Amino acid sequence: MAEPFKVFIVDDSLIFRQIVRQACVCIPNVEIVGSSGDGRQAIQKIQELQPDLVTLDLEMPVFSGLEVLKAIDKTKCHSKFIMLSSVTQAGAKETIECLNAGALDFILKPQGSSREENMQKLIKEISARVKLIQDHVHHHVEPTKQPVSKPAAVVPSSTPKVVMASPVDNVCSSNLGWLSDQGVVGIGVSTGGPASLKQVIPHFPRDFPVPILIVQHMPPIFTKSLAQNLNQQSPLEVKEAEQGEKVCKGVVYIAPGGLQMRVANDGVHKVIELTEDPPENSCRPAVDYLFRSLVKEYGSKTLGVIMTGMGSDGFLGAQAIKKAHGKVFVQDQETCVVYGMPRFPTEAGIVDAILPLHQISQAVQRATTQECFV
Repeated sequence: MAEPFKVFIVDDSLIFRQIVRQACVCIPNVEIVGSSGDGRQAIQKIQELQPDLVTLDLEMPVFSGLEVLKAIDKTKCHSKFIMLSSVTQAGAKETIECLNAGALDFILKPQGSSREENMQKLIKEISARVKLIQDHVHHHVEPTKQPVSKPAAVVPSSTPKVVMASPVDNVCSSNLGWLSDQGVVGIGVSTGGPASLKQVIPHFPRDFPVPILIVQHMPPIFTKSLAQNLNQQSPLEVKEAEQGEKVCKGVVYIAPGGLQMRVANDGVHKVIELTEDPPENSCRPAVDYLFRSLVKEYGSKTLGVIMTGMGSDGFLGAQAIKKAHGKVFVQDQETCVVYGMPRFPTEAGIVDAILPLHQISQAVQRATTQECFV
């Protein structure tokens, strides 16, 4: 039998500590090794107990969740962290900072409804995340995300050769300059996305010649904070997309949480459309929804990039891109926080490059230029 998966709970609310405990005790082979209502004490206990996973409240007196993360980052502790966050603008901003500081994911503390409904919703969310990370830590294989089932792999009649990414020169030599200045880059990402995007978007130059549109699975408010955070670090303008705005070269548009985002043509310009169309793959915004619109507007000049995340969102969109003779890049398994979304197109043989995280921006840049650069 595998070693128990050790969980430590940090929350200044006794009620929330009990809820997290209740969620975890129902998961096979999970052991609650301790809990704390104080951030300062938690730092000491985490170093002492070395848990596999820490559920960490964002807002606490004395030491906040972010301060705990920064303190632990200076030690040799290898624990993973999930944040518990409130639905506020300040909470969203600090949650993004926590994700950038190394937290894997976050769970919203529910508001409204009855106390019992809130408790059951939170237990469901916590259980799903803990199971995911438990399996990732022990097996590095993503468990099935219910109720999503594996989509049927539609392998093209001429299966493209999947090029392994080492070094980047070899990966993208055949892709050099094909996107030119007439195309578009679409990026789909989920669990582990904020920290991963931080390793990609700030590395694009100010004169990047095409627009970039991103679907990051994330609730409302948080996508705006993510855009603001990336904008502060990037030569490019990074913004949360707005209804009806013109799609401009060298601008990064992030789909607002809770809405679907697509590109349409108003007869003169390509514009952003935000809709309340139904979720796809249990997601709104959904990568498939965005990618389909990019294919319709840009055809073969579409580059789809699928990064870390659980589930299969982006797979059907990647198929549409390949059918239109565009290209698909995916993040490799080794650098993904969760190897779910990139796995499906990779296994279907429809990707043009498999890239470690640190090579993605350079590979995408090479698709827009005929020049070789380091």
